[in-house]
Amino acid sequence: MKEPETTPASGGRNTRPGSSCRTPAPLGSTVQTTIERGNAYLSPKLFGVDITVKKVTRGDDALKLLAEQGRGQSPAAGNDYLLAWLEFSYYRKTRGAGDEPYTLHEGQFVASSEDGLTEYPSAPDSEAFQPNLVGHTFQPGEAYEGWLLFEVPKTTRRPLLCYKRQHTEGMYGIWGYVWFRLS
Repeated sequence: MKEPETTPASGGRNTRPGSSCRTPAPLGSTVQTTIERGNAYLSPKLFGVDITVKKVTRGDDALKLLAEQGRGQSPAAGNDYLLAWLEFSYYRKTRGAGDEPYTLHEGQFVASSEDGLTEYPSAPDSEAFQPNLVGHTFQPGEAYEGWLLFEVPKTTRRPLLCYKRQHTEGMYGIWGYVWFRLS
């Protein structure tokens, strides 16, 4: 995964929590970020997003929660299920941004290894676990809480969560990923 690591103000390293896999936001902290909407030929509409990873459940505890919703299958050999409970808020950041809705799509959130180099996508049928963030359509000013379900290797002791921001190609397009601890 590629991401910008430097800013002029940081003297070469961006150390703001959530700005890098080296400085992931701690569990329970809120990261405020910006996404662009629109197209490459017009000025983008800027919207704000606040994300908080509130709770993480892994292993046997995750299996119990899945069983409560009728999902009894086990993860692949050598893997654990990992459930992350997030609050996601979407709001207008600039005047004239309008009422453009925003849908979270599969692949915008991925779990990763501690170094951020290996991605672990959502577990099969993860959208069946409710309430789920993936597929939810937000209206400006809306906040919603829900689960993300991943399957991660048991050997990954301190996995991370990566949010891949949406941006308009050809405009600013400099937005990096946003990172969170999942342990």
